[in-house]
Amino acid sequence: MRNLKLQYCQELETAVAQPRQLLLQPELNGDASDTAFLVTDSKIYAVQGSGDVRSKVIADLPDIVGAEFLQLDNAICVASGAGEVLLIDPQTGATNEGTYCEVGIERMAWSPNQEVVAFVTRTHNVVLMTSTFDVIAEQPLNADLAPDQQFVNVGWGKKETQFHGSEGKQAAKQAAGTTDTTNQDWQELNQDIHISWRGDGAHFVVSYVAAQVGRTFKVYDCEGKLQHTAERCANLQEVVAWRPAGNWIALPQRFPNKSTIALFEKNGLRHRELVLPFDLQEEPVVQLRWSEDSDILAIRTATKEEQRVYLYTIGNYHWYLKQVLIFDQVDPLALLHWDTRMGAEHTLHLVKESGKQLVYCWAFAVDRYERSGVVGVIDGKRLLLTDFARAVVPPPMCQRVLQLENYINAFTWYETSLCVYTCDRKLHFYEPMQQLSGQEPRASLLMPDAELSRLPLANLTYFNCDYLLATYSTGGSTRLLLLNKEPDEDEVNDQGELCYRVQCSLRISGLVNALSVGANAMDEFYVQTVNNGHTYEVFLKTDNTLKVERTHVQLAQAADQIEWFTINSDSTGGLITLRNQQLLHLDGHRIAEDVTSFCVVGNYLAYTQLNALHFVRLKDRRQVASRNIERGGKLVTAVATEARVVLQLPRGNLEAICPRVLVLELVGALLARKQYQAAMQMLRKQRINLNIMWDHNVELFIASVDVFLREIKQSQWLCLFLSELQNEDFSKGMYSSNYEAAKQTYPADYRVEEKVEYVCRLLCQRMEQATRPEDVERFRLPVITAYVKLGRLEQALQLIWQEKQTDAALADQLLKYLLYLVDVNDLYNVALGTYDFGLVLFVAQKSQKDPKEFLPYLNELKALPTDYRKFRIDDHLKRYTSALSHLAACGEQHYEEALEFIRKHGLYTAGLSCYREHEEFHKRVCVAYADHLRANAKLDNASLMYERGGQLQQALLSAKHTLDWQRVLVLAKKLEEPLDQVALSLVGPLQQQGRHMEAYELVKEHGGDRNRQLEVLLEGHLYGRAIYEAGLEQGDALVEKIAPALLAYGAQLQGSLQADHKLFLEYKQRLLDIRQRQASSGDADNDGDLDIEEVDLLSDTTSLHSSRYSGTSRGTGKTFRSSKNRRKHERKLLSLKPGNPFEDIALIDALHNHVTKIAQQQQPVRDTCKALLQLGGSGAPVDGDSLAASLQREFKTLLKTVEESLDEIWTPELVSNGSVAQHLTGPNVDYLALQKEQRYALISPLKRFKPQLNLIDWQHEILQ
Repeated sequence: MRNLKLQYCQELETAVAQPRQLLLQPELNGDASDTAFLVTDSKIYAVQGSGDVRSKVIADLPDIVGAEFLQLDNAICVASGAGEVLLIDPQTGATNEGTYCEVGIERMAWSPNQEVVAFVTRTHNVVLMTSTFDVIAEQPLNADLAPDQQFVNVGWGKKETQFHGSEGKQAAKQAAGTTDTTNQDWQELNQDIHISWRGDGAHFVVSYVAAQVGRTFKVYDCEGKLQHTAERCANLQEVVAWRPAGNWIALPQRFPNKSTIALFEKNGLRHRELVLPFDLQEEPVVQLRWSEDSDILAIRTATKEEQRVYLYTIGNYHWYLKQVLIFDQVDPLALLHWDTRMGAEHTLHLVKESGKQLVYCWAFAVDRYERSGVVGVIDGKRLLLTDFARAVVPPPMCQRVLQLENYINAFTWYETSLCVYTCDRKLHFYEPMQQLSGQEPRASLLMPDAELSRLPLANLTYFNCDYLLATYSTGGSTRLLLLNKEPDEDEVNDQGELCYRVQCSLRISGLVNALSVGANAMDEFYVQTVNNGHTYEVFLKTDNTLKVERTHVQLAQAADQIEWFTINSDSTGGLITLRNQQLLHLDGHRIAEDVTSFCVVGNYLAYTQLNALHFVRLKDRRQVASRNIERGGKLVTAVATEARVVLQLPRGNLEAICPRVLVLELVGALLARKQYQAAMQMLRKQRINLNIMWDHNVELFIASVDVFLREIKQSQWLCLFLSELQNEDFSKGMYSSNYEAAKQTYPADYRVEEKVEYVCRLLCQRMEQATRPEDVERFRLPVITAYVKLGRLEQALQLIWQEKQTDAALADQLLKYLLYLVDVNDLYNVALGTYDFGLVLFVAQKSQKDPKEFLPYLNELKALPTDYRKFRIDDHLKRYTSALSHLAACGEQHYEEALEFIRKHGLYTAGLSCYREHEEFHKRVCVAYADHLRANAKLDNASLMYERGGQLQQALLSAKHTLDWQRVLVLAKKLEEPLDQVALSLVGPLQQQGRHMEAYELVKEHGGDRNRQLEVLLEGHLYGRAIYEAGLEQGDALVEKIAPALLAYGAQLQGSLQADHKLFLEYKQRLLDIRQRQASSGDADNDGDLDIEEVDLLSDTTSLHSSRYSGTSRGTGKTFRSSKNRRKHERKLLSLKPGNPFEDIALIDALHNHVTKIAQQQQPVRDTCKALLQLGGSGAPVDGDSLAASLQREFKTLLKTVEESLDEIWTPELVSNGSVAQHLTGPNVDYLALQKEQRYALISPLKRFKPQLNLIDWQHEILQ
């Protein structure tokens, strides 16, 4: 579907007459510094790229038969007919002898990689040499293949081998005679020899005239060995060209009824052909050349009146004639040469006999009409048109063919007009062309005037309804031509035909290779120059003259394709450029690389890469969607109104897809216009989730819900919409590419988590209000669907049961539909739960249940009392709470069954509620509940329930177990037990749980003596309260009991703090030593003693992967999955024994526990110091101040040491869990950091952070 678009045709003057060969240097600068070399029969000239500098002769050698520019040697290799092979320095002209052939040289050809050179001598010997002219092989051109390599032709398919009666016999008799006379005039053929190399330099072909055979060719390898000989074919011509890709060898061949370019395989067998539109006898082929990338075949022909160049491409196994260039014989062509430099593969150099050089640069482009899906393909005299908005017609077929009298070179669109430019420089206009079906469009013809008949026009583009744009390049500048397509009546040629002319022109420095007109622009367009990458904005003034306004954008390198786009929503636009290096830019901003094609579709830019299709929103340049495509696919066109994108695959076939992003764009527009029927039809066709109809604009849908129900005529579509509803906003999830989350708004009473319920209630409410009979009938199934989505199956069944009373057939259909939505067993249970046996039988008849199973069960239920029947049904349906309420209504005779039912299903709370009025049975339920609570170790609640059930003794025992001493005393009083005895029995358990103050209160209130009270306080270290009590009483208790105990406890506490301080410093130092060893010795030494059993303790995500634990050591078979073994190994992991492989982890765990314990000592230390101070001020003969000061000082030192060490112990790498992921994954993984992270993952997450001390005001000012 691609055409060859002429980017520019540069005309240069070389002043070198009768050139025979063109040599190009490998560097392509694209400016005047490029130097080329023209070879004549006896001289070599150096020519500047601009053509302004006079050509310089660098070599003078008679009878030149071949020349090649050697890139590595920076020299020109020249061969003469006399046998000389010279190496010439193009800078100085110095000559060195390469080799010499005594018999003379007929032809020379270097391999593409310039490692091997092939010669054919005047005696028809093939000589192969290296680049240093060492002979590789030499053999006669007429040497035959070995017998085992000869062709064996058994004549399959020929008449002489078939049985056709007398006709077959005559063919067999004439076969020998025909063979003898085929090449009887071989001596009269052109005896020229031609050589052509394959693109990889592995083989070359020699075309020559063989005795008794005629024109043929042979294939040699790069070592000079004959590989294949061509099969015998008549009427082959001398020129030969091997396609660089290597699959075909092309030679002209004439048949009695046609002329072709025969395509041979490497083995010499004829593979296929290209049928030419002319007769080779009247218009022989002079040159045959493939472009360097094998995409274009150039055929140069000559007649007495003119010379022509035909350019062919192939697609989907069809040869397209894309361009025809015509030159008169006044100044005929001398040579044709494809550029071999990278980036210029589609540049063709033509040099005339006078020395004038024409440089044609083509690019492949799809000629599409942007406002529709019409695409045109040039094929000789035919223009193939296809409207992809209506049909996808695979090439080479098409929807309509425009047949012209001459070859087509270009065409362009504007509105409904089509302009076709032919090789004779005539313009054909077709109006209207918006419809490809129907009658042939009206055609008009304009001839070129005297000036334009000599100018090859490039970048032909419709500008507006009156003018066309084109470019013409000479030297280093380009003329922008504004062509008037509406000539006056007096603007005619000598034959009286209307002519188009140049209205005005503008000369721009540089070569313009691309031109683009804005979609809605009437007076401006954009052109780009190759030399500097500038894109100029050119303005058409009111006096119909052109002016360059400004430089719109400048790229580092020139682009091959530019296109102006306009955003439909706000009418703004921009310029899209695609460089030859496959870099895509939008107004100079880089969008992507490795881009193979692009196309503007609506508000999106679609572009392809090797195997992907991407969409960029033009408004914010954000990529919104991507999808995979077949490798090598390229965009042909895109139809925004149909959300269709057409791709052409490498072999030429087409593929049409409807990308989701384009479909959603169309659907959004339809929903905004409330065209719900068309929107749903498109969503169903493209298999897009119907939730987007609601999520597109929730507020609009709610406001127009009546329009939605009125628009959707099909009941099934409404059911489908309801059944697909999900509690998810698809505009923020699956289809977020077309929506901006910030712009999505919801009503105040709407939540996405309740979307299904909200929508179903809204639609169900509106559908239930319908009064028209046709609407009631249309909404039956959607209402049932809404009930199912809401979980109201009982209402759905009741609705069907109501219809059953009036229309049994309709009810059967409704029930059948409901069974599609709900499992029949579930529906049977719902019907049973209505207690309506008629409805149950109605549903059961539609199920697969056996009547022998459900009928006896239903009959059994019918025989039961109503309440008990409902109990049995609810019990069967596992609705136990409802079943218990019905059982409670059955009376006293079912008390035992009810109690068992409550215990079985744990319905104690429901049972208490149902039997509240039944006092005695209520107590039994309370006792049962209390037993249940006590069995589950919930003794507090069990005590309360025992009390309600009247079992005070059990309530007392339960309260004693929980040490709820206040409740125990209350219950003991109710049971008339001795309170003092009960109270004193609770003192010991309270002291064991550390509740010393409560134990003291019990002793004080219930008959304990003063000594016992004081013992309780001292055992609980409540010295402050003991001093208080002793101060209120007379006696020596303070001196005799309290003071010694307090001093002893103070000394013990001080010793404990000293031990804690020493242990903390020891743990810290061990940890620092371990870390220092790890840093100095590295991972391997650090893990040298790691046991395989410890590795199992690592989690699946933090397993240590080390080469030490591979092979047989992993096959221990131990998994340690049991909880007992797991705890055992965790203890082993946290062992503080020196030498433990995880000693640092165990130390961190121990330090965290130790610091937490130290922080909890603040209040005890404060209280002890205060008691010691009170002891010193009470007049007792003891000194508590010094012990208090020492204790406070010791604890202060301990806290300071701990605070200063926290950051040293809990380092950032230990704390930052997951924040070092950048060097834990990827190719440059930091294995040291990875191992540390794995080790630290074994620590409890809480202990990876330093503990909080939560300091309080614990110090006494008088002790500082």
